[in-house]
Amino acid sequence: MTRTLVIRLGALGDAVLTLPALAHLVAQGERVTVLGVRASWAFLPPRGAVEIEDVESAWWRALFSGDCPEDVRGFDRVVVMLGKPDIAEVIARAGIAATHVPPMKPGEGGEHAAQRLLAAVGGTGIDAEAVRALIAPEIGGVRHDLVVHPGSGGKPKCWGADRFADLARRATSPLVLLGPAEDDLASHFEGLPVGKDWPLRKVAATLAAARAFVGNDSGVSHLASYLCPTLALFGPTDPKVWAPAGPFAEVLATGDLARLAADEVARRLA
Repeated sequence: MTRTLVIRLGALGDAVLTLPALAHLVAQGERVTVLGVRASWAFLPPRGAVEIEDVESAWWRALFSGDCPEDVRGFDRVVVMLGKPDIAEVIARAGIAATHVPPMKPGEGGEHAAQRLLAAVGGTGIDAEAVRALIAPEIGGVRHDLVVHPGSGGKPKCWGADRFADLARRATSPLVLLGPAEDDLASHFEGLPVGKDWPLRKVAATLAAARAFVGNDSGVSHLASYLCPTLALFGPTDPKVWAPAGPFAEVLATGDLARLAADEVARRLA
């Protein structure tokens, strides 16, 4: 069995965008380990098909200093998905097949980011069922008819919290997901059920049971797109490159999210 190491740093959205590539490797019978930010991969089951090695480990420190540690030498090939080609060069000098996949640059157009990563490992079309099998969401729990997440990695990508609250209040059984980065938004959702700082495995299980999800261009939206009907609200970023890649996603794109009314989102959701 071929042992493959994928070096992929970044937040939740970066992790989910990598899933089609990982699913392809697993389908080829490869044993896959990801070296990345462990918290970004916490939606995966602890003993699933993909193992996670934390970037804070000695592996990364050695690679960053120009040495290929014994732990990495145990792999048959390494796919480096970050903007440091010298890391791939260090690995290649140790006699290990190494591929460098540079990250997408801001504003760079072209193919979808998930498809680009998939192509780098020899895949073509995204196998959504294989991706969902990697996530392996737990079945059961409360079934909400609408889950919303008002956060994102940048304010220009966020629809107004007051409008998310308006949308949620129209639902019979809503849920608002808030992470540590959304502490300042909590006051907008008084009187609504809120899931605050939930573990990502619980978030995935909740999304898998939901009738619908609405969110910004965010990691949670990327995750939701493989688990339930998802409406992703896009402002300044290009959905042709960065839209959620799951089969349940639709995008409502507008150049200015500040001008997007709750009524329009509700109509598209319906």
